[in-house]
Amino acid sequence: MSLYSKVNKLIFCAILISTTGWVLNAESGKLNFGNTELPKPVDAPNASASDSNSTEPSTENNSGGPSADDPRNLTEESDGVSSYEKLKRKDLTAKEREEILYDLSLKKGILTVFRAETEKRYKLLDKMALTHSIPRVRAAAVLALGRMGRSGVKTLHHVVERDGEAVKQAAYKALADIGSPSSLDYFFRGIKSNDPEIQFASWRGMGKTNDPSARDALLRQGIRSTRTEIVKASLLGLAAFQVNEDLKLFKTYLDSEDPELQKTAIEAFGIHKTRASLKILEQTLETKPELVKNIIEAIGQNKSLYGTYSFIRILENSASDELTQRIIAQLHMRKAFYQFGTVNVEGGFAQENPYPTSRKLRALTAGEVGKILQKTDRRFIQKVGDKFVEDHYFLVLLESKNPESYNETVKSWVFGPYLKLRTVNAPPKEKKRKGKKFKKTNDTPASDMEETDSANPTNSEQTPSSENGPPLEN
Repeated sequence: MSLYSKVNKLIFCAILISTTGWVLNAESGKLNFGNTELPKPVDAPNASASDSNSTEPSTENNSGGPSADDPRNLTEESDGVSSYEKLKRKDLTAKEREEILYDLSLKKGILTVFRAETEKRYKLLDKMALTHSIPRVRAAAVLALGRMGRSGVKTLHHVVERDGEAVKQAAYKALADIGSPSSLDYFFRGIKSNDPEIQFASWRGMGKTNDPSARDALLRQGIRSTRTEIVKASLLGLAAFQVNEDLKLFKTYLDSEDPELQKTAIEAFGIHKTRASLKILEQTLETKPELVKNIIEAIGQNKSLYGTYSFIRILENSASDELTQRIIAQLHMRKAFYQFGTVNVEGGFAQENPYPTSRKLRALTAGEVGKILQKTDRRFIQKVGDKFVEDHYFLVLLESKNPESYNETVKSWVFGPYLKLRTVNAPPKEKKRKGKKFKKTNDTPASDMEETDSANPTNSEQTPSSENGPPLEN
């Protein structure tokens, strides 16, 4: 055999052997792909096990327990699971389920009380105060009735007679807020109670009844008590009588060394709501600047025009930005968007008519404040001090000089140069329109107050026809 035929046979045998081996491997299901790496299918994660080769983050820590990052393991402290979600769990014990249902009922009840108060639903609040299963919800309903006024007095009396101490406390606080004369017997019982909260509410509520026997008890027992809390409650009760003789008593506690009694005395002046009490509060701003917040809040209790005049007067003398901002906020809250005049020159007179020869009603005092009602179209020349000045006459609503009057005001004409004018403007309303962006203004609350020079003829051109008209603009 030649060398060439031997080589051909060897090649044929090699091919035959390799082909036979490939067929055998295919039949056994063990195909040999060498070192080639193909993508392996990954199954969805199983709740009971996890693939060690999976690229998903593990929900177990190194110790084998559940990880804190697993959202399935969030607790109430982490605010991750609501009570409604907890209720869906199947592994809850009977006690846990009961606690969750109680929590849901409490939240729902409190929310219902807030909504009922906002919507003035008296009957619903009465029903909740008497029949709701949770004491805290009944207490919230009771307090809401107290804030809303006299309509719930009978319900509150029923609560005092029937309910437990926690709700009973709330009922006495609500009765003290209302101060109905029909609650006087309950207040006399309350001051003998062993519960301090009921005692304090009873002493405070007695004053609002305006009953002589209640006033006698406050003077003979309340303010003479050795317990500071009872003294404080009695002072607030006396303030509701609005008797000027009590102002000296309040002033005594205002000058005491006890900061709490000082704050209570300031609150009492605010409840008193007379011109005399307002004057004392204005003076206290100078002597006790550390109590400025309490004083401004006390003056704010007086919703009459006199309270507004006090704020304007303080504003004219204010040298503090903080005080100015507080007063402006109070003026905005009471919507005192008018023009006011403060007498700043001695020697002026309030006149019957708007011309120089008119009858003079009374002399003006520096610091007097009045609401501007009208302005004359004509100008007049009149001597002010050593100079002759040209200006308008203004119809001003001034405070009465009668010391016994609480609400009396007098309309008078005042020549412009005797007044410093100030306009309180309403804060600008933000307009919202789709597709348009408005630039933010850098206005501060102080920019809503405008001062005008009454002697300048260019500053006062608009004249409202009546007191109820829109405020004058400068």
